[in-house]
Amino acid sequence: MKKFLKITIVTAAIIFILAVFKNGYFWLGKALLTEKAENVRESLGQNQLVEKRTVTLMAVGDVMMHVGQIWSGYDSEKGSFDYSEFFCEVKDLISSADLSMANLETTLAGNKEKFTGYPRFNSPDEIADALKEAGFDIIFTANNHSLDRGEKGVLRTIKVLREKGLTPVGTNETKEDLETVAVKEANGIKIAFLAYTYGTNGIPLPKDKPFLVNLIDEEIILQDIRSAKEKADAVVVYLHFGQEYSRQPSAEQRNLAQNLIIGGADLIVASHPHVVQPGEWLEVEDAMGRLTKKYIAYSLGNFISAQSFPHTDEGVILKVTLEKDPELNLVSVVSVEEIPTWVHKYKEKGRMKYVIKLGRKTQ
Repeated sequence: MKKFLKITIVTAAIIFILAVFKNGYFWLGKALLTEKAENVRESLGQNQLVEKRTVTLMAVGDVMMHVGQIWSGYDSEKGSFDYSEFFCEVKDLISSADLSMANLETTLAGNKEKFTGYPRFNSPDEIADALKEAGFDIIFTANNHSLDRGEKGVLRTIKVLREKGLTPVGTNETKEDLETVAVKEANGIKIAFLAYTYGTNGIPLPKDKPFLVNLIDEEIILQDIRSAKEKADAVVVYLHFGQEYSRQPSAEQRNLAQNLIIGGADLIVASHPHVVQPGEWLEVEDAMGRLTKKYIAYSLGNFISAQSFPHTDEGVILKVTLEKDPELNLVSVVSVEEIPTWVHKYKEKGRMKYVIKLGRKTQ
């Protein structure tokens, strides 16, 4: 009887141990699997939370080429031009942006044409080399001097800029070019660039090629913005407009720029007055009722020129940060900084020299 009881107890103990082991293993396995699943879900959740992306843009105003500037870069021994000195002190800043842009207010019609400054500009190709070396990507070519050397000047300017690795915006070789939006991508954000001018100093566009220069027409620009929005996350519009030497934007400037922002533009940069005008923030509600911040720079002034009228040797580098929220598919201007510049003019070996300086002019 005792022997039977002992066997029964031992058997029960073995069954209990097996049960505990089995249930414990199941519980432990379940716990491990649950923890692993939770880790996977957490990992997936983190992957699904896409961070907001940003892109930094820099824009400057008019890059002019007066006679003094043209010959300031001439090397008589080599028989060539070099304008890198213009941008030597701002090169690092310009290059630090994801995308940088400038208005080229001259033509590159070639050395078979006489190199001249105002009133009908034609400059050596080396100014394009200097712009590229300084870190610029987008060159606006729609301005009142676009047609200074006629159709040939427009076409050759486009050709040279492209050969130098720059993207001209605002003038077109063909009708197809007119209908093609310039889009650049940086940090996963696609940005479209458009450019227009108020006129071409009375020089008419060829009747058979009205597409050569983009002229300001509000309805056309609004349509272009809508088309650009289909290809890009954000749209930058350059306008060559305003009253020369006026330090405040006119009612016409404000009305047009604000309408373009309401119509879908994210950033407007402009020049032509040759002096700096104050910018303006706008908060716009989109079709889905979401508020986004936009910015208008009415005039960035001269980046470099030989002009001597008051304040024409002053400009700003506009540093803009755009942010994209991938979940909302929404782009906003989150910061704007206006970095002052001025043109230092001096004589060296009997020749005028020009260098863009950072900061405000002290005298």
